[in-house]
Amino acid sequence: MIHIYYGYGKGKTSAALGLGLRARGAGKSVTLIQFLKDNKSSELGVLPFDVFAAPESLPFNPGEEYKQWVSSAIDYIKSSKHDVIILDEFLDIIGSFIEEEDALGLITPLKGEVVITGHREVKSLFDKADYLTHFDKIKHPYDRGVKARKGIEF
Repeated sequence: MIHIYYGYGKGKTSAALGLGLRARGAGKSVTLIQFLKDNKSSELGVLPFDVFAAPESLPFNPGEEYKQWVSSAIDYIKSSKHDVIILDEFLDIIGSFIEEEDALGLITPLKGEVVITGHREVKSLFDKADYLTHFDKIKHPYDRGVKARKGIEF
């Protein structure tokens, strides 16, 4: 089954990780791949499942080095035998680091649960989704200039 959590509201990653925790509690194997995030998210130190290591830091405009990391992450996803695969911020690399048809070709043959998050709509993936949830931002401290807080937003 394909789950997609998208939009500009807070909570997409939290929902995906919550699903992963529930699955892990039921004895399922879970893996997390975080795109367009560095290796500094607070949850990474306590998750009871496999994590494909993100780059230590991410440049504002990811270039060739990041493209190579994405390629290695895609190889990892293709070889995964996990019951649940969480592709955090995956929607946001489509068109820049992976073509839409390649993204669809990557996720459709995967077995088990595939959980995808991101901001933007990707029609071909949305058409294939079994669960599609939109997170809409009504109000956020960032709008008032409050920076992301460790342990809350990252």
